[in-house]
Amino acid sequence: MLYNDKEFIGKTIQTIRKKANLKQGELAEKIGISEKHLSKIETGKNLPSLDNFFKMAEILNFSLEDFGVRSNKFENKYKETLLKIAYSSSEKEAKSYCEMIETLNKIIKLNK
Repeated sequence: MLYNDKEFIGKTIQTIRKKANLKQGELAEKIGISEKHLSKIETGKNLPSLDNFFKMAEILNFSLEDFGVRSNKFENKYKETLLKIAYSSSEKEAKSYCEMIETLNKIIKLNK
């Protein structure tokens, strides 16, 4: 089941934060937002930006499965490596990677 409402997301983040023995102020500082903003996220008044959500995931060590999203973990180490590179790249780097992969795909198709 997928839960995507603000209150559920906020409560889940709050529960995970408390299990990690972090105070709101500590987590807020680590992700670079105000304690007041984190409070609004945890009470379901605001949603975290995607960037802040990923920072929280890294700090609190949670996954999308904690929010009801089932993930099919890749058994292919190459696909997993590509995903890690993609998620950690800047917008400019991601664009370059896409262009390189598209070029490689064209070369591969020509050689078939």
